[in-house]
Amino acid sequence: MEELFSTMFTVLFCSVFVWFFLCFKLFKILETRHPETYKTMGSPTLIMNNSLSNNISFMRFLFKREWRDLNDDGLSSLGKGMLTFFVIYSICFIFIFFAVALGYAS
Repeated sequence: MEELFSTMFTVLFCSVFVWFFLCFKLFKILETRHPETYKTMGSPTLIMNNSLSNNISFMRFLFKREWRDLNDDGLSSLGKGMLTFFVIYSICFIFIFFAVALGYAS
C-alpha cells in the first residue's frame, strides 16, 4: 500500500505542472482568439493576474462548459481534456487524503 501511495503522490505532484501548462495554453487561446471572453474572465494569467475572482470565473468557464459557446474546436477539445483531467486529479487527491487520514499510507 505504501508503494501505491508513493506512486500516486508522485503522479499527482507532476500533474500540477501539467495543469499549469494546460491553463497557460487555454489562457493564450482565449487571449488571442477570443479576447472579449478573456477580458470578461478578468484577463487571468498563471502568476501576475491570478486573483480569487479570476480563478472563480475560470473554473465557472470550465465547469459550465462555456467554451462550447465559442465554436472553437481547439478550445473545445482543450476544455474537455482539462475538465476530465481535473475530475481525475480530484478523485485521486481525495483517495490519497483519506489514505493518509486513515493511516493506510504508513
